[in-house]
Amino acid sequence: MSKDKKKITFVPTMTPYEGLLTPPEPASWHVPEWYRGLAKFERSNSEKDLHPVNMIGTDGAAVATKQCPPFLDAMTAGYMYVLEDDLLVEIGDDGQPILSWKKNMLLIDQRPTIELPVPEGCHPIHYGFKMNWYYETPPGHSVLVTHPMNRYDLPFMVQSGIIESDIWGLPVFTAFFLKKGFRGIIPKGTPIFQYIPFKRDDWEMEVDSKEKTVQKHELAAERRRIKIHGYYKWFAWRKKTFSSNNSKSKS
Repeated sequence: MSKDKKKITFVPTMTPYEGLLTPPEPASWHVPEWYRGLAKFERSNSEKDLHPVNMIGTDGAAVATKQCPPFLDAMTAGYMYVLEDDLLVEIGDDGQPILSWKKNMLLIDQRPTIELPVPEGCHPIHYGFKMNWYYETPPGHSVLVTHPMNRYDLPFMVQSGIIESDIWGLPVFTAFFLKKGFRGIIPKGTPIFQYIPFKRDDWEMEVDSKEKTVQKHELAAERRRIKIHGYYKWFAWRKKTFSSNNSKSKS
């Protein structure tokens, strides 16, 4: 590990864990197929289909989500906790979900009360995914635990939380709500929530409306027109790396 690379450590709650638990994995291993299949320019990958409405670039270029680095950066940030067994979702005669799995381990918990607003389109039942891994970050670093970024295709919605993982990375139940209308199997290995480590810093907000400051940002905004598309990627974007020392790898 290089000197400037931070390390997040995951420790199993039971050993040996092989065959029972699946370690969290880099989020970049879980880019969904629907994203990989997106076109770069609205309907195709050909620049001839851009159809800009002016001659100085950017405005009107029919670029699509595939050309938005911030969208992909969010999906690939940090690490994914994955489902450790196939989860079967059935609907009972009363319309309520029935969840089951085969492994002899606790996978899902159900809370007796609902204190949170229920996301639209979800069953009014407060579930929790059981964590089976301790997690530790360097001093001064925390983790954001949240629903897999931009993954609204998943049949559940996870609540978010920030944990001081350099002090207390305790496995808990991560709250989620199951979407109505879904029945079937959520496969083992499905990403269920995302760990994004970050350094704790103190921040202060200010509003700066000085003419010099406004002009600086206006000039930066106009400079993007030197390229018909992709200015952010070439001149602003910076590569982020969240790797693993496990032998397993995914493209």
